[in-house]
Amino acid sequence: MEKPLQLSPFGRHLGVEVLEVGDGCAMIKLPYRAELTNPNGKLHGGAIASVADTAMAVAVGSILGEPGRHSTVKLEIKYKAPVTGGEIIAEAKVTRRKQTVFLGEAVVKDGNGQVVAIATATFMVRDNAPQDE
Repeated sequence: MEKPLQLSPFGRHLGVEVLEVGDGCAMIKLPYRAELTNPNGKLHGGAIASVADTAMAVAVGSILGEPGRHSTVKLEIKYKAPVTGGEIIAEAKVTRRKQTVFLGEAVVKDGNGQVVAIATATFMVRDNAPQDE
């Protein structure tokens, strides 16, 4: 399950943990940490967007079978509620697949199950996947 994040130092830096992955779906979590907040102590919108994007990327990677072959080319997010503690969990799925384009959606919830954000993204598949050294 950790393989989709091996090429993402940023995901590791954030502290993202993959809970489930497979068949075009993924679930990841991010614990609330003070260094990921805005001046009001709420989880920064960029951190929430990163978790949503990462979850969708992992879902796409589960279909492609290898990480690093795809990149986000468009991300839209709607914030619904602030996060002031606990953790967030993003559940993502691939909603449409073409030869070189995948569409995904993610619902981000807090530890109590309240929706805090909904995101959609477009991913472009590249033929020049990183090679193992």
